[in-house]
Amino acid sequence: MRILAFLTDPFTTTSILRHLNLPHTPPSENPALDVDPFLDLDQTPTFDPTEPDPIPEFDFDQTHRA
Repeated sequence: MRILAFLTDPFTTTSILRHLNLPHTPPSENPALDVDPFLDLDQTPTFDPTEPDPIPEFDFDQTHRA
């Protein structure tokens, strides 16, 4: 690969990137701030923490055999 030229003019660079349908603006410095703060996220648990754990259907032997 050889570098044939450096494009340093912002107008020219932006024009070429727009023509190619590529992103023509730099990314934000803090992408975490790009998230919509009012986005409704359902954070309710999928289980009821007041219910006891279910009884397993199998026996699991944890004895150590020498």
